[in-house]
Amino acid sequence: MKRFIVAGLALATLAAVLWPRLQPFSATTSAGAPVNRAATAVRTQRIQPESFESRLFFNGTLAAEQSITILSELRGKVEKILFLDGQMIRAGDPIITIESAELSAELRSLEEQLTLASTQADRLQNLFGTGAVTASDRDDAISRREVLRAEAARVRARLAKTTITAPFDGTLGLRHVSTGDLIEAATLITTLQTVADLYVDFSVPERYRQQLSVGTRLSLIVSGHANPFAAVVRAIDPRIDLNTRTLTVRADVENPHSLLLPGNYARVELVTRNDAALVVPSIAVLQNLEAVTVFTVEDGIAVSHEVKTGYRDARRVEILSGLEPGMEVITSGIQSIRNGQAVSVQRSLDLS
Repeated sequence: MKRFIVAGLALATLAAVLWPRLQPFSATTSAGAPVNRAATAVRTQRIQPESFESRLFFNGTLAAEQSITILSELRGKVEKILFLDGQMIRAGDPIITIESAELSAELRSLEEQLTLASTQADRLQNLFGTGAVTASDRDDAISRREVLRAEAARVRARLAKTTITAPFDGTLGLRHVSTGDLIEAATLITTLQTVADLYVDFSVPERYRQQLSVGTRLSLIVSGHANPFAAVVRAIDPRIDLNTRTLTVRADVENPHSLLLPGNYARVELVTRNDAALVVPSIAVLQNLEAVTVFTVEDGIAVSHEVKTGYRDARRVEILSGLEPGMEVITSGIQSIRNGQAVSVQRSLDLS
């Protein structure tokens, strides 16, 4: 035990002797950034307003201006098919007919009954004027006539539905029924759509809303076609989807030769040009979860600026706010630079 006590006292004495000698060295090193320490070498670029063209791409789907499925409204047997698969058709042209003999016979019966009921109602009306019949008899005859008239109108309407016609000009799809088929109401017969008149719907993030307006011209890239197609914005949905934070844009597509088809996937391209944009090299931008920053050199010191970025291409990023024209942006070694650090500019590029 005495040996431990003696060793401890010896160490304490040694520390008391050496501490005054070590303290000046420790103070010098802990102060950090010695006065004669060389500044970090960096390269910079002076920014000035310049023309900047940005390209935004969105995913869209082509759709026909008018598109319907041709369905039967009646139950019956297909009598005639009056079209071919993929045929172009005019509004009002017949597509198919359903057997109508039974309805025609029912209509003739009703018309005969209606003629007799009308004669009877007219006779009783005249007799009522002389007091020969009661008002009740006259009213019953008139009521029967009106009921038969309504029944005849209903059968005529059903009879008209036995011939299905095209409601507008367009191109018919594939046939789904055959002659003699017994079809039910709502049976799919074919489709009809306007192939020449197409539009494209696509979703746009809310941050790009101000870049689009009615009349904005777009380009469409469609698989299988070497050349792009022109489109013009027709309307913009006034509501933003709360789940995706996007809004839907609809644009009319020029398709004079019917090369495009409804359902085609389209890559929608929006090109905008800013003649007074502030842009910096992509390597000059630092981005983390909290902010986007750019370093500039001011009086030999690195200064950090929080910026708001816009569009970017393969080499450059548009700066919307946070920088001013004429600033020198650091373009090299930014990963090791800290705000307030002394820097030495190797070469300054003025690209104005």
